[in-house]
Amino acid sequence: MDTNETEKAVKLFPTVYTTSQEWAEQILTFIQRNELDIITPYIPISTLKLDSTIYEKVLNTYLTQKKYEKLKDLLIKWPSDIYNLTTIDQLIRLQMDDERTAKALLECSAIIAEKQGNVSKTLDIYLKMDNIQIFQLIERKNLHEEILPHIEKLMSINKNVTLDMLINHMDKLPVRSVYNVLQKNPRYLHAYLDAVFSKNPNDSRDYHTLQVSLYADYEPDKLIGFLRKAGNYNLQEALAICDKKQLHRETVFLYGRAGNGRVALQIILEKLNDIEEAIKFCRETGDQALWTKLIEQSVDKPDFIRGLLNHAGSDINLQQLIDTVRSDLKIPGLRDSLCKIMQDYNIQINSDNYSIADSDSSSNSESGYSDETMEGNELNNDWFNWNEEDQDKHTKC
Repeated sequence: MDTNETEKAVKLFPTVYTTSQEWAEQILTFIQRNELDIITPYIPISTLKLDSTIYEKVLNTYLTQKKYEKLKDLLIKWPSDIYNLTTIDQLIRLQMDDERTAKALLECSAIIAEKQGNVSKTLDIYLKMDNIQIFQLIERKNLHEEILPHIEKLMSINKNVTLDMLINHMDKLPVRSVYNVLQKNPRYLHAYLDAVFSKNPNDSRDYHTLQVSLYADYEPDKLIGFLRKAGNYNLQEALAICDKKQLHRETVFLYGRAGNGRVALQIILEKLNDIEEAIKFCRETGDQALWTKLIEQSVDKPDFIRGLLNHAGSDINLQQLIDTVRSDLKIPGLRDSLCKIMQDYNIQINSDNYSIADSDSSSNSESGYSDETMEGNELNNDWFNWNEEDQDKHTKC
């Protein structure tokens, strides 16, 4: 009988054989013919139970044939009361003759230990093996409090899964306790505190100053966001850390938070050399003295002047800016910048005039005057008439 015919016949065994003796004979026959895989899926384990030695014979056959995945699959699927767990565990340990074999069989031993109720042993085996199954075991057996001493090891097995577990079970794994375990491993500590902060900044408030240092060391790109959201770090210590690491944008933010806008602006101009950032900073602070300082610092820098003209026309005194610029200073792109300002200015004039005209028209109607008899409101346009000949010649839009 070929394999296909045998498989078809075996499928009928559950309806043909109804006694343990009949099944035992068939199982032993298939073992002798080295065809155990064919009959194993149909071996009865619930309604009809065989003698425990038959189940142990099947398990031991897979063990001696080094079919460890088959063995593990049966250990998981078969109920623990149909064979002697201790007997199988002893047989497994006798087969651990080399490192590769031992690793494969340790997982089988871990399954048996869990079935015996010895979850601590299972936990130890999975830790030794770096086995990802450990996380399912922890959740399945609610071992969150027991794993506290092993958090660093768990992080090495799978950091993201460990972090999710720690965050989801903070009632059993308090921040202080986890900190005490991870404090000698700053990289893992940073990952943990970052996860805690992301869930609720207040939960890591006792460590905010430490986190400034950790972000600076391991994720400087996230530091500025942390500084904006955190509220319990020591400002001077944070400044010292950022200054030492030359994290200029973070240093600017901290000086701004400390109320020292002049130093912050100086760093933007000297270290970052970023006129747009300087304009943004001055605009956010709303301090006119900083605008004055910015103009003073920009008068000999063509790029800064152009930046002010392009991005800060509505925030600064343009007359003051123009008056402070040397007449011989060459400013690339000046024509386009001035054209834009003049266009924006004319739009504003038209808008203001429409508003004034509408208001006056309403007022005149009420007082008996007509629009034709009203003189227009003149706005001071002197600044745009400075050096008109040069303006017409060089900056015609």
